[in-house]
Amino acid sequence: MRLRLRIATGALGLSGALAMLAAPAGVAAATPTPATTATVTTTTCADGHWPASVQGKPMTFKAGARAGDYIWHDSAGWHVRVTHAGSQAVVFSGTIRSSAPLDADPVKLEANDHLTVSADRMTITYRFVNYGHIDGFDFKTSCAKTLVFRGLMSGHRLPTWRIWVGHNGRHPLENPFVIRRIL
Repeated sequence: MRLRLRIATGALGLSGALAMLAAPAGVAAATPTPATTATVTTTTCADGHWPASVQGKPMTFKAGARAGDYIWHDSAGWHVRVTHAGSQAVVFSGTIRSSAPLDADPVKLEANDHLTVSADRMTITYRFVNYGHIDGFDFKTSCAKTLVFRGLMSGHRLPTWRIWVGHNGRHPLENPFVIRRIL
C-alpha cells in the first residue's frame, strides 16, 4: 500500500466558544510532493486536557457500520475513521485545523486514498474512496488548544447525525465543529 502525502497551503477560519460548537471553515489547497512518512512527536501538555465526551472509540464503530465519520481521542492521540454499509464506492473527505502543529499517520488506506498535512503542519486534509471497509488516520497535536473538524460524504457536508465522537458516539451540534481543550 502506498500513500501519497501532499503538502497543503492555506488557512481555515476559526471561531467558536465551547467544545463541540460549530465554527466556519474554508478548504486548504493542496500541492503534491513525493510520498513520505509523517513523524509523530509526543508532548505532555500543561495547558489542560480534551473533554471526556471525546474519549474512547465510538461503541457503534466497525467496518460496514452506518456511513460517516468516527472520531475519538485516547492515550495514543486522535483517531479518524470512515466506513459505510455495502461495497459500492463512497467518497469521504474533510479537513482538520489545529491551533498547534500536528502529525498524521495513515490507517488502512489504499492507492486512491489521500492524506495531506499542510506545510505549517496546522491542517490535515483527507479524501478516501471507501468500499465498506475502514479508511482513516491517527494524529497527534503539539498541545493544540482547539481542533476544527469538517466532514463531507460524496461532496456534501455530512449531517451531524453521521458524525460520531467519543465512546458514546455523541453528535456535534454543527458541521464544521470545534473541540476545545479544557483548562
